[in-house]
Amino acid sequence: MQSKRHAKKLTSSTGVMSSNKVETSIAAVDAGLEGAFIPLLRAEYIAPFVARLKDFDNNVYPLIEQAGLPASLLTSNHDYVSEQAVLNLLKLISAKLGSKRFSEWLFQVARTIFVPQHLAKITLNGTVKQAIVDFTHVVNLESKQTNVHLKTGLGKVWFVRHRLKNDPIENSVAEQFALTMMVELVRSLTQAQWQPADIALQSATEVDYLNVLKLNQPQVFYGRQVTALSISDSVLAGKVKLKHGWQGVMIPVVEGPKGFVESLQFALLPYLSLGRIPVTTAADLLGLSVRTLQRRLSEEGMSYRQMIEGICFKQAKEMLSDGAISVTQISATLGYSDVAHFSRAFKRMSGHSPRVFRQNISIDQ
Repeated sequence: MQSKRHAKKLTSSTGVMSSNKVETSIAAVDAGLEGAFIPLLRAEYIAPFVARLKDFDNNVYPLIEQAGLPASLLTSNHDYVSEQAVLNLLKLISAKLGSKRFSEWLFQVARTIFVPQHLAKITLNGTVKQAIVDFTHVVNLESKQTNVHLKTGLGKVWFVRHRLKNDPIENSVAEQFALTMMVELVRSLTQAQWQPADIALQSATEVDYLNVLKLNQPQVFYGRQVTALSISDSVLAGKVKLKHGWQGVMIPVVEGPKGFVESLQFALLPYLSLGRIPVTTAADLLGLSVRTLQRRLSEEGMSYRQMIEGICFKQAKEMLSDGAISVTQISATLGYSDVAHFSRAFKRMSGHSPRVFRQNISIDQ
């Protein structure tokens, strides 16, 4: 554990990070966003992460199922997965491994998977500051539930992360992951065992994972509205130094879904092969109440059934444009009981049978 001289919960207006300028500037931007979308994470990040569960368990599927992640995550190319399911998984892993072993495992996963994935999406031929700014743009574009920024406050530059959801247990796990990622990103850009002078945490109590991250020098402040690290001007002004042999290939950044319905459709798409997803199951998967889910859809002018049919119809049209995928395979992939049921549903929505729709695509091409 950290010594008490390193742990502070600030209440005065004179201490580090006590100014509202850094904390509320982000919160003000986000105030109207909570509930406007379903929090999602790019599956390209999560699938390799889930594969690393085999580090301690050869059969990973019970954990995947218990967390609420799609069973096809490791075998299919999904765009997104629900953030709620990933947080469920992190909590399960933490309980299984224990605090210290979980922290060590997360540290290794961040270094070997998440940091390299993000380095491949940012410009690395400039300063550390430019690279971090690029990183914040990537995160904020891809993930609507988290805001990451460089902010100046109290004479220091802070690498700040603000998360919308306010669940103490989930925030603790999410904050540990975020802090690990932020620290290892700076270390990767500087190729040094970098340590921030100050750390601000949303956690109200001392955390023991700082030792695993080899963070034994910073001044730590608990009970803040954001997670933040101070970075010196000299570090920010330095040129990016990459590990010898780094040959990253730039990967395009895809903006995350903007609205509630679109994000909900992406969240549920990986589960369609299970059949018609009951609204109660969907709400559980997304960490919502049924009432909230139905109310939000009603505000968008549609019912849950209409939304599910819309997902199936959109996916069916995309798959029908690929002549290599049979109608039978499409029917099964979308969770229909048989081809006849799928054909009737598709004709009701499009005015054509799947085979006629496919023929029309071929003629248009």
